[in-house]
Amino acid sequence: MAKVPVTVITGYLGAGKTTLLRRIADDSSMRLAILMNEFGEIAIDSKIVEGKNIRITELAGGCACCSLSGEFGAAVAELLETVKPEWIVVETTGVAEPAALAYDIKESIPGIKLDAIVTVVDADSMARFPSLGHTGREQIELADILILNKIDLLGENEMERIRNAVKTINERAVIVESERCDIDTKILFGIERQGETKKHKLHKIEFEYFDYITGKKLDHEAFVHFIEQLPKEIYRSKGFVKTTKEKYLMNYVAGRYELEEFDCEKTELVFIGKGALAHKQKIHDALDSIGI
Repeated sequence: MAKVPVTVITGYLGAGKTTLLRRIADDSSMRLAILMNEFGEIAIDSKIVEGKNIRITELAGGCACCSLSGEFGAAVAELLETVKPEWIVVETTGVAEPAALAYDIKESIPGIKLDAIVTVVDADSMARFPSLGHTGREQIELADILILNKIDLLGENEMERIRNAVKTINERAVIVESERCDIDTKILFGIERQGETKKHKLHKIEFEYFDYITGKKLDHEAFVHFIEQLPKEIYRSKGFVKTTKEKYLMNYVAGRYELEEFDCEKTELVFIGKGALAHKQKIHDALDSIGI
């Protein structure tokens, strides 16, 4: 039996991975299986990615390259048996180091082969916070395709600096620039990655997360004020929000946020950051106070 190719989509928290998945799902005519690894207990991404011939499987509450590595292999085996996909796309958490998945796919999990690692780079955040850290650097270093996303938020001088920075880390990858990951998704498939993969060493995940769920509507103006005042320790927040004005998909990354109209049954949010848990009670209380 021919092995099923796998494309791994990685990138730092809030870079635009799920936006890219939505485009892949919309564009693809293949029978796709999408395996999502979410950092949090609430399944958010799987609820906003839809498409014909799509089967979605979730791994929530941990990192697929470490604590969930066994579950990843089991999920792949189940997909191969029940869905028989033409292609598998894996979306990692923003804190995952792709070397682990690359090794498991190539060396440990039967029936599949690694086609490519695609890394979405948040050009805006990279300009504002140039220190990548080990995880962010590895995500860029191992990529076959680098998507420099959110270029609309930067000037040409800043973009040139970002281009040079990623080329210094990875000179072999194809670089594609985008706004909201609006690219021809066909270029992401059929790469047939070559080269060795190294066995992964466990890494310490410095980020903490907590969730918030309520069936109440939130006062719209108060919620906007709340988002604008999030503490700096909360780097990433996402989820669904029912306000007194409308229902939204909310995305927040390092001080920037957007609300996209989106049908949802209740408010479900995840908050992620270094030291995030210290703010859990205060954030829960603030949201409870604006529920109607």
